[in-house]
Amino acid sequence: MKSGTGIADTRTVRDYIHTVARSVHADSIDWWDSDGIEVVLVLPLRLHYLPGRNAVLAWNRTFGWSIGVEGLGRRNVIVIAGLGIGRMPSPAVCAERAVELIDDYCRSTPASPVAPTTGPGTSTAADRCPRIGRDATGSGRRDRVVRRP
Repeated sequence: MKSGTGIADTRTVRDYIHTVARSVHADSIDWWDSDGIEVVLVLPLRLHYLPGRNAVLAWNRTFGWSIGVEGLGRRNVIVIAGLGIGRMPSPAVCAERAVELIDDYCRSTPASPVAPTTGPGTSTAADRCPRIGRDATGSGRRDRVVRRP
């Protein structure tokens, strides 16, 4: 049975989200009880100038996936850009588009002043932005339900 938005039932959505989480090697799946964001996948990487905050993929039934970063608390997310690939793209397409956007972000922001940008092992801008899933198997993945006020 489909809902009014044309998205499959709750069980199908849950299975889809879990498949995407495996595809991007998410550290956790946060199910939000809110009107805007329904699910946040916490990724195993951080973006420049945002210390202590992991990159995330946020999803809702109306707009699909967006890339962002954890906010100052566990109850918010700062959305950077929509993936622009529809509401329920294949998990592989979702992972590839997320990698593209993260690479674009890393190329458009200079590296931290304390990190060398030249020398052995730092030859390209893409090196400053680890691929989703590198050194992370997602084996410790956990589901959390985040209640919004």
